[in-house]
Amino acid sequence: MKRALLLAALCCLATVGLARAHELIQTVTRGSAVVVELKSPDTSPFSYEQFEIHRQGEETPFQTGRTDALGRIVFVPDRQATWRVRAFSEDGHGTDFTIDAGPADAGETREDYSARPMKFVFGIMIILLLFMIVLRLMRRRAS
Repeated sequence: MKRALLLAALCCLATVGLARAHELIQTVTRGSAVVVELKSPDTSPFSYEQFEIHRQGEETPFQTGRTDALGRIVFVPDRQATWRVRAFSEDGHGTDFTIDAGPADAGETREDYSARPMKFVFGIMIILLLFMIVLRLMRRRAS
């Protein structure tokens, strides 16, 4: 029984690092064009992957394409709006976030790390919940 619990705990801890593997870090630079740079946590570029840009409230994409060799998406907004940027690969990695931008934005850079701590905490909570469920089921069977 104790070996099974130890094994289950080790398996749960081993999966913590996998959650970070699907994350992308985005850097947004605004000027006459908006430049979005996407990188994986190990700082390798998210190269040649598909993306879509939508203006808020519209179904038809404003722009679609693939990121360049450096993992960048460049677009020129036609008006001030909230833009939804989606980038994704065939193996499930990707990102989906919004940018407030317009044609006259000054050169401003923003790195978005805001969701990283929350995703990490949420992942740990899910792992602990699963561990507690497995533990309870094992105790019932032992009784």
